[in-house]
Amino acid sequence: MVIMGDNQNVDGMNMRRLDRIEHALTRILEGIIVLCFVGIFILIVALVILRYGFNATIIGGNELVVILFIYTSALGAAIIVGKKEHIAITWFVDKLPGTARKAVDIINFLSIAFLNTVMIIFSFHWINTTGNYLTAVLRIPQLYAQIIVPIGCGVAVLYCLYRILLIVHPREI
Repeated sequence: MVIMGDNQNVDGMNMRRLDRIEHALTRILEGIIVLCFVGIFILIVALVILRYGFNATIIGGNELVVILFIYTSALGAAIIVGKKEHIAITWFVDKLPGTARKAVDIINFLSIAFLNTVMIIFSFHWINTTGNYLTAVLRIPQLYAQIIVPIGCGVAVLYCLYRILLIVHPREI
């Protein structure tokens, strides 16, 4: 039983809950990426076999491969931020004392969150402008390919905020 006056226990419970949510979100996104990659693999193998073996194709297959690749890229970029595996040159940061390193890490995640927020804002304008146009072959609205950009950026912002929270309130081991 948690006593409401005991902030450490409440904060610990909230952090564990956030950890579980972050872990579940990452697993779901990784599952979606795996499905997209399986789809890409199957489509490419089928397209190659059909083209060179039977001089035929799957209409819209190449376009679908591109859309699936966009999904894997947008979601994969978000997951990489969440796992702290994004591109970084840490040689200088690694030389800093603990408090300065934490400050640089926070600035880093704030910068990534800001960039992704800007991408979200601009992507909504982009989707509003071109989202209703149909794709060339599949004849589906481009919105279905474009919507993953603000979703992926939004998830990246959430991961950044979570990482900043972990820096400010480190977990007890």
